[in-house]
Amino acid sequence: MRILNPRPARQAAALTQTLRDAGHAVIELPLLAVEPLALSTQARAQIMALDRYDGVVFVSANAARYAVSAITDYWPQWPQPLPCVAVGQATAAVLEAEGLQVHIAAQEDSEGMLALAVLQQVAGQRWLVCRGEDGRELLPTTLRARGATVDTLALYRRFLPDAARGAWASCYPRPDAVILSSAMMWQNWQQIAGTEATQPWLITVSERLADRVRDAGAERVLCAGGAQPAHWLAAVQALAGE
Repeated sequence: MRILNPRPARQAAALTQTLRDAGHAVIELPLLAVEPLALSTQARAQIMALDRYDGVVFVSANAARYAVSAITDYWPQWPQPLPCVAVGQATAAVLEAEGLQVHIAAQEDSEGMLALAVLQQVAGQRWLVCRGEDGRELLPTTLRARGATVDTLALYRRFLPDAARGAWASCYPRPDAVILSSAMMWQNWQQIAGTEATQPWLITVSERLADRVRDAGAERVLCAGGAQPAHWLAAVQALAGE
């Protein structure tokens, strides 16, 4: 099959190699670019008060990378013990490299993190959520409803790369399937593909995103059930075997 891998340029290699090793053709066409945000006065204050938190949540590998970089400037050694919640294995790997205690969600989204035991009895606790600009509000809102005080730390922004439209215009033959690992990636795919957006198979990271894609009129939708290369490969192989 011919698969479009829209992950950011620096994060596409592992998935591309996994798919190519299995005999699939891969088009790397980044639909997201990521850049760090300058730390505000409030953000610096949150980092300097890291030892006052009962735990930290990292909603993506990018959140973990930028947080580690920013926090290390103020804390050469992280406060211990400081429980950390990671949305998935890639995020956890960044944190474990720092020697941190990590709780990893089995389902790689906010719902999966909220199901972790460490986030059930949080009344009276204070948590920091490291994320991108304009992140989902489900996690901080739910933790507050459970009685926690929650601060959010925006560390990066995501945007559609300028080169994406031109790359799609010259992309022939068209892909058989497109991988979608976030709602923003789906939005950006619709922007560049227009009426063609729902023609290939759309492989989503979660059922929540799959429902959103179907609501937009797509009929050829398959949920991979995770964000690791093995999840995407299994979904592609299932389609290839049809």
